[in-house]
Amino acid sequence: MVQRKPQLFRLFEYVCVGLALIAAVELFKYSTRVNYDWFHCTPVKESLAAGSSAYKVFAVGGPSCDKRGEFKSIMKKITSDYEPHQGAISFCIKENDKVSPRHYPIGTPKGQPGYVAYAAYDLEFALISELCQDAAIMHF
Repeated sequence: MVQRKPQLFRLFEYVCVGLALIAAVELFKYSTRVNYDWFHCTPVKESLAAGSSAYKVFAVGGPSCDKRGEFKSIMKKITSDYEPHQGAISFCIKENDKVSPRHYPIGTPKGQPGYVAYAAYDLEFALISELCQDAAIMHF
């Protein structure tokens, strides 16, 4: 029976290739996290009154954040932040007609958002109905 030679060099090559692939994946994850605004719309939630569940929600981002992406980000934020077991939710989404469908520049002044939403639990329906006078109020 022929005895096999140890293949330490081949094992070292495989380990190095595996580590290089892991490093490439981690570098990609780090670069997309640093440049998150370039790839995604980031929802922004501003409180309308102290101690209130009423919020103004809009989204900002890079060139890939168009009006469609803004709308999706706003809806995700509203549905994830408000718990339906705590009460019914009233909200409206207003469109800014002055903004074109693709509107965010690459630089830091991002400009106006294409959509703005106002949301709160039904306990504060009066505030939401006041803010959403010219928009349809929806309920969850």
